Amino acid sequence: MTGHPESTGPDLALSSDSLRRVTQYQTAAVNARLKLFALLETQGVPASEADDLVAALEAGAVAGAQCQVVELDGMAPRPRGPEFEDGWDKGVAAVSEALVGIADREWSRRGGRGR
Repeated sequence: MTGHPESTGPDLALSSDSLRRVTQYQTAAVNARLKLFALLETQGVPASEADDLVAALEAGAVAGAQCQVVELDGMAPRPRGPEFEDGWDKGVAAVSEALVGIADREWSRRGGRGR
C-alpha cells in the first residue's frame, strides 16, 4: 500500500497498455533483426560481424533510454513532498543502473567486443 489509493486504477490500465506496446515492439524487433541478418548475409557480411552490428544497435538503444531516464533526476512533481522526491530520485538511479546493466548484457550476449 502506497497511501495513494487514487493511483491504483490508472496504474493497472497503464500497465496493460505498456505490456501490449512492449510486446509489439519486441515482435517488431525480432522481425527487423531477422530481416537485417538476411540482408547482411546476401551482402556477404559474416554472421559474427552481423551479430556485432546488431549488438551495437541494441545496446545503443538501451543506452539512449538510459540517457532519457537520467534526465528525470530531480524532476519529481513538487506537490508530493520531499519524501516522494527522495524516492523518485532513488528510483531514477535504480532504473538508470538497471538500463546500463541491460545494455552491457545485450552487448556481451550478442558478441560485442570490448567496451
